[in-house]
Amino acid sequence: MKLIKFGLLSVVVLFLALTCLSFLFPSHLRVARVINIAASRERVINTVGDFNSWKDWNRFLSANTLSNVHISSPSGGKGATLSSDELTIRETAADSDGVSLHWSLKGGKEVEGGFRLGTSNTDSLAVLWYFDLHFRWYPWEKMGIFVYDRKLGPAMEESLEGLKQFVEGSR
Repeated sequence: MKLIKFGLLSVVVLFLALTCLSFLFPSHLRVARVINIAASRERVINTVGDFNSWKDWNRFLSANTLSNVHISSPSGGKGATLSSDELTIRETAADSDGVSLHWSLKGGKEVEGGFRLGTSNTDSLAVLWYFDLHFRWYPWEKMGIFVYDRKLGPAMEESLEGLKQFVEGSR
């Protein structure tokens, strides 16, 4: 009986300790990557804002990890969607400074993100791709902060390099 009480008390104390520790972590995380691209602002905006072109440069689509992909018509502009069994991406805004996207993942996770353009120098643009992740107070969600940058970052970097090659190669 003492062993059962000790085990239950240990589980409760461990849960409370992890919960208190999780309060030290932020409830918001931005995963972002940036690349310089030597292309016109219009060309970059048209490419990142058109879901039909994503298969040519975006690793998330070109790796065939999505099943039953459907792209709306029109494939770009506010309200355009890319949907699959795993996720739905909806374009929420687009202007000369970037494209805003809303990602709905299977399982209920909602993520805001997008692309922002800035001038790097006279002949290239700085293209920023970001995801804004929000977490509840649950310890297992807050501890997941350590995983997201390592999981999303490399795929974002490869995709941005693919975007650069696609846009600069088709001038």
